Amino acid sequence: MHSAMRGTVLAAVVVVTSGCGGSKVLMPARMDLGTFQRIGMVEFSSNADGELQSMVSQEFIQKMQSAQPGVPVLELGNEQGVLHAIGRDKLDHDALQAVAEKYKVDAVIIGNLEVTDVTPKVSLSQILTSMDVQADVEAALTTRILEAGSGATLWTRSARSKQTVGHAGLDSSGGFHFGASDPDAAYGSLVDDLVYSVTQDFRSYWAKQ
Repeated sequence: MHSAMRGTVLAAVVVVTSGCGGSKVLMPARMDLGTFQRIGMVEFSSNADGELQSMVSQEFIQKMQSAQPGVPVLELGNEQGVLHAIGRDKLDHDALQAVAEKYKVDAVIIGNLEVTDVTPKVSLSQILTSMDVQADVEAALTTRILEAGSGATLWTRSARSKQTVGHAGLDSSGGFHFGASDPDAAYGSLVDDLVYSVTQDFRSYWAKQ
């Protein structure tokens, strides 16, 4: 859908009347992604090993485009690969300008999934010898949209969630591991909750009039 048309759709306001609750107004999304010609996305980083980075990145794109269909997103790969492609060592103002020139994007999405606490539901000896364990995992997801030309933050949102997941634990060095053969089965619900929360600004919402 053309960006101007998306803007028109997002700006539409619908009013409905409820018998006991009064009228409600369908408000447009707080963040209109239709203002961008093309958005680049760097795969989200994470302190957890496994497939979480890719999984949370794909979930973000899916929910973003579900909220605002037709938003053009160019997947750039992980941060290390992007920096190597533009000959930089950190994602700063100059690097974002180089990304804009190389990939023809006017905004860049970045994010980080931080696993802040893993509380095993079994003994430590079991965790170190088995991947098939459960743990209460607390994680925080922080996302940003940066203007590619200036590096300015145009939008940011964070969310935190704690859930019980399978196939999770600590290795001998104290790092997190997520070893499920099917990552979605192990921690899909946790990722889904976090991404749904951070993408709420992309969705229209009901407000009392």
